[in-house]
Amino acid sequence: MRIRPAVLEAAGDVAALALLRRAAASGQGPAPSDDDFGRRFMAWVRAQAHQRTFWLAESRGGAGEPPAGMRLPVGMVGLTRYERMPRPGEPVTTAWGYLGGLFVLPDHRDGGTGSALVEAALGHARETGLVRVVLSPGGTRAAPLYRRLGFRPAKELLVHPLERPGDDEDEPAGLDDLVHPLDLHPLD
Repeated sequence: MRIRPAVLEAAGDVAALALLRRAAASGQGPAPSDDDFGRRFMAWVRAQAHQRTFWLAESRGGAGEPPAGMRLPVGMVGLTRYERMPRPGEPVTTAWGYLGGLFVLPDHRDGGTGSALVEAALGHARETGLVRVVLSPGGTRAAPLYRRLGFRPAKELLVHPLERPGDDEDEPAGLDDLVHPLDLHPLD
């Protein structure tokens, strides 16, 4: 298994991310027909590239897994960087990250791929000076994974969910917002 940052200028990496995103959506039931998804996804990635980093998990094809030696995308995660507004008297502007889009193909789950993807994103967050990483697991099966990796319920964040037609209100309590204990610096 290899974890690496996706190259957002490379059409192959963006296509791999789009395919994994489509697979994630179909894992929640039949994916709606959307012939324009690839184009819309590529446009979205290009517009977001200045603040988003993605990681790809790749598996090498082997015996019984054609084609032999080829790297196959099997998982992804993204990290969005949010810059804080500068404050008088503080010479350094801090930033925090939002982790999202974690997905691993079913045949590659429970073998450390999800953990490796999240650890790659957290390592990048530390290296680039982010003061915290937040996420909203939304009741996904990844919530125990996030807890094992050090995420915990947030006490200092407030959320005001804006209702949209069709939103499901049945999210489990206590999983609304989790924060990584890199720093408890306010988000403003």
